[in-house]
Amino acid sequence: MAETLLLWFNRFTDDPSKVKARINGRPVLMYEPPEELESSTDDDDEYQFKTQSGLSVPTMGGGDPMAAVVEKTKENAFKQRITIGRTGNNDIVLEDASVSRFHAFLEQLPGGDWQLVDAGSRNGTTLAGKKLTGRVGATLHNGAVLRVGAVQLTFLTASGFLEMLKRRAAEK
Repeated sequence: MAETLLLWFNRFTDDPSKVKARINGRPVLMYEPPEELESSTDDDDEYQFKTQSGLSVPTMGGGDPMAAVVEKTKENAFKQRITIGRTGNNDIVLEDASVSRFHAFLEQLPGGDWQLVDAGSRNGTTLAGKKLTGRVGATLHNGAVLRVGAVQLTFLTASGFLEMLKRRAAEK
């Protein structure tokens, strides 16, 4: 489930072990709104980022940084893939017109690394500014910047996300 980064930060400062248990070794996708969207008040420019459960529908683009654990939902048919797309049957839903119904997916490789694969989307998927070839995987690393349609996300490993929270807590 996508939640505000502030909520993650508050949980971490209260009890880092609970955040570590919630992540449970899984990577995190993080969204931080671009500066030009932070001051926008036009509802048409907002993105939605939620999980299949539908329990949380936080607004991306409304000024709040968000983070979601990369995890499988029970309802999704692809057992080994974390799907990303515009429709509610994806594991990670990005409600934005630039995102295809089934846009891309994340897949864990046998060695533990993760890869991003564009599913043949209309507006493409990029990794570190390079457009991915449809249905060809690209290995992700901590801090990798990916763009799904017009939505930019950062891929963080579990340890990378925890380190980021720790670093931000030290800055406060």
